[in-house]
Amino acid sequence: MDEHGQKPPLSPATPDGLEIDPAHYALHLLAAVSRFRDAALDKDFAPLGLTVTRYRALNAIVMFEPCTMGELADFSGVERTTMTRTVDQLVAADLIDRQPSATDRRQVILRPTAHGLEITAQARQIVREQNERIMEGVPEDALGVMIQAKSQMFANLAGDPLTIERMLTLRRREEDPLPA
Repeated sequence: MDEHGQKPPLSPATPDGLEIDPAHYALHLLAAVSRFRDAALDKDFAPLGLTVTRYRALNAIVMFEPCTMGELADFSGVERTTMTRTVDQLVAADLIDRQPSATDRRQVILRPTAHGLEITAQARQIVREQNERIMEGVPEDALGVMIQAKSQMFANLAGDPLTIERMLTLRRREEDPLPA
């Protein structure tokens, strides 16, 4: 409802009177929410020495510990070469430790440091507070519909079953060996 008690249209018309397709409008709103949320989080993360990009990488490393560069790239949807720069920044900030695998020298194993775990806990609280603010007034039944819809959209984009499973379950599969 807007300030006049009116429900906004499912999708507005453009200034020239063309109605915007609801699917396009939904994706426009999704992108807008994401951009504004990321900007607010970047501001709130600054005292921790984090950005949204660094937080996402650090949080994934904490969740998947031990985590390979490949898992991190898959989970975050960022190319390995781009992710290497972020990992370098996290290592320099003493938030993670990077070591070659004991069993495969081509593989890099990432683990959070004690400082990284502390910063992650603080950052997660910031994210929780931001998410609560964003979701204020959104009916709980709408959340289930949004989760279903966004899960399907992600699956349509990702394509790779392992990437889809990791992202949607937020964990490594039980049959996947832990990196050594």
